Amino acid sequence: MICLTVIVDENLAIGYENRLLAHIPEDLKHFKEVTSGKVVVMGYNTYLSLPPKSRPLPNRTNVVLTRKDIAIDGVTVKHSVEEVLDMIKEDYAGQEVIIMGGQSIYTQFMPYADKLYITHVFRKFKADAYFPEISPEWEITELKGKRINVSSEYPHVFATYEKK
Repeated sequence: MICLTVIVDENLAIGYENRLLAHIPEDLKHFKEVTSGKVVVMGYNTYLSLPPKSRPLPNRTNVVLTRKDIAIDGVTVKHSVEEVLDMIKEDYAGQEVIIMGGQSIYTQFMPYADKLYITHVFRKFKADAYFPEISPEWEITELKGKRINVSSEYPHVFATYEKK
């Protein structure tokens, strides 16, 4: 099962200059809960955007999708969407595999996705990277959080989407 996890603003913005738009501790905790013990797939720039002490992400199987001919300690490197899909089919069938960005990776995997874990932040940010449009084929199956969250300067909710 292919799942995408992301935090977006009101315009589906996801980042600026290879960084998240906001630091929201509740979202980081939610991300850890969603991804812990699972396979996470990310682009090379997303991998580089992680804090150096967090690379590779602990308690997860880290996969980096890149055209570069590189090796990264503790990481499986794949060079195409097809390679990742083959890996999922052969080694992780029936398990949640989490796609965690960036923009190009989300766009490439959206047609294969079964579930979306989206943190919606009720604010607009300056951005240069965006999540693909969420088409009407998706429906919210779970909603957690409150729009007005007093513990955060960024009101947000956690939404889980599944295809209809």
